[in-house]
Amino acid sequence: MAQKISSLVSRFVAGFENMYGYPPGENYVSRSTDSSDSEALAAVLSGAGTRELIEFYSIVSKSSFPDVGPGFFVDEAECVVEGLRGTQPTQVSSVPARDVVVFGSDGGGALFAVDRQTGEVVRLEGGALIGDGYEVGERGVQVIARNFEGFMQFLSAELLRQVSPEE
Repeated sequence: MAQKISSLVSRFVAGFENMYGYPPGENYVSRSTDSSDSEALAAVLSGAGTRELIEFYSIVSKSSFPDVGPGFFVDEAECVVEGLRGTQPTQVSSVPARDVVVFGSDGGGALFAVDRQTGEVVRLEGGALIGDGYEVGERGVQVIARNFEGFMQFLSAELLRQVSPEE
């Protein structure tokens, strides 16, 4: 899936200026060059819900799509690990409550996270960060995909929608 997204990004960037009339920002997928990223995550994560996230970081180190939809940003594994140590929420108090791993954000301030138990990818918006918790109402938690692979398919579909039909 990462290869497909990389190909779509190339097409998207190549046709961006013709379509929108101004040059694109930095839209890219950075490949992981060693196994240290996924190993660092595996050392602090456990559970079936996070397996696909760990696998993702064995292939990709980070990605940035400021010009796709509201913007989509997948952090480096190092930032994900730092987030687990206190810079990002690890608990979401909503219905249902969730233990999460924040791995990215959009251009509007929302966070993307994987539910550590179910593997669902959720978008968190409009809550308050209190300690390691994210206090938010039910409407502030949107399930984006059933798993991380589904999130990658969602992102791929967003890119495909914006690729110039002339390409």
